[in-house]
Amino acid sequence: RELTRTKRIILTACGTAFHASLVGEFLFEQLARIPAETEYASEFRYRNPIIEDGTVVISISQSGETIDTLAAVEEAKERGATVLGIVNVVGSSIARATDAGIYLHAGPEIGVASTKAFTAQVVVLTMLAIELGRRKHIRSDQATRYIEELSQIPDKISTILKQSDHIKEIASANIDQDNWLFLGRGFNYPVALEGALKLKEISYIHAEGLPAAEMKHGPIALIADD
Repeated sequence: RELTRTKRIILTACGTAFHASLVGEFLFEQLARIPAETEYASEFRYRNPIIEDGTVVISISQSGETIDTLAAVEEAKERGATVLGIVNVVGSSIARATDAGIYLHAGPEIGVASTKAFTAQVVVLTMLAIELGRRKHIRSDQATRYIEELSQIPDKISTILKQSDHIKEIASANIDQDNWLFLGRGFNYPVALEGALKLKEISYIHAEGLPAAEMKHGPIALIADD
């Protein structure tokens, strides 16, 4: 009920969850027409944030134990915001500290790099945006179509995994590259950020994600033949 009455949404997170939050920000404004903004949890509590009546803070963390995100939850609650948590680990600190929450149920992340949790976070945020939009701005048939498209994600992931040999060929052809730029526009910009983060975390290679149109405003000067 608090979400349906909200006048503003602030999403707080770190790392991969921050990138998922950026997708959520785009979707809340696009589908639900609710003003939304994304904050690094580590910066949120240090800038004296303005929390007005009707503000809902959504804090996202795979582990539910991210110390900066937990601190942002506490800061938001002290300032009177309703806080919703989106976490993967049941019974985690953030799950206990928030006013309400959603569990991802994505299973444990075995590797250090968060992968399936990112997909699950984006799906949950999309479903929230669809539901809020359905109550005011989206026709029921549109909402149903969006949900049906979400249900196709497992098949699309399987299709990508079947291309592993081709992906290995691309990786082999670029194995000597030390700098990578990932470009995206709209909700694909956060995906570009996440792609760059994964290359850094897993391959220890320098990578940056950029809005596609910003390429010509500085970064293009760094591009060389190699």
